[in-house]
Amino acid sequence: MKKIFVTLLVMVVAMAANAQIWAGGSLGFWTNSEAEGSETKTMFKFAPEVGYDLSEDWSVAVMFSYNVNKPEDGESTKAISVMPYARYNLLKAGNFKLFLDGAFKIASVDDGDEESSAWGIGIKPGIAYSLTEKFSLVAHMGLLGYQDADEALRGDIQRGFGFNFDNNVSFGIYYAF
Repeated sequence: MKKIFVTLLVMVVAMAANAQIWAGGSLGFWTNSEAEGSETKTMFKFAPEVGYDLSEDWSVAVMFSYNVNKPEDGESTKAISVMPYARYNLLKAGNFKLFLDGAFKIASVDDGDEESSAWGIGIKPGIAYSLTEKFSLVAHMGLLGYQDADEALRGDIQRGFGFNFDNNVSFGIYYAF
């Protein structure tokens, strides 16, 4: 029993020594003032993520997101979501990597009057640029997949399958441990 425990301990230490754990995410703030008579809106987004490189080509990760949209006159809409995903690196050229994230997302939205939920599954293409050995800039562009939502969110989230690269870009930074 002692030999098995020591062998398992050595294996865990060896895996940890080669492990590539990274953390990062994105942060966003936007306020707009439209033409006279239009509504002013403020948006805040905090989306941390943490991941683990299984190999040079494969990673697994999870992203958490907290969004607040507040119109000048009215209730804030708050959304919390979790999105586990698997990443496959398609191409590496110098400091650049092109990748695909296969993701499943579930969200809960509270607009003050009622809570609703939404979910989606799909593939998000992206690109990463390594600034140093530890820091990388990352961008995700679009979605190819399926999404659905409760009736209350149907105006904001279109139910169905397809791809969307319109106004669906996010930028973030990662730190590798």
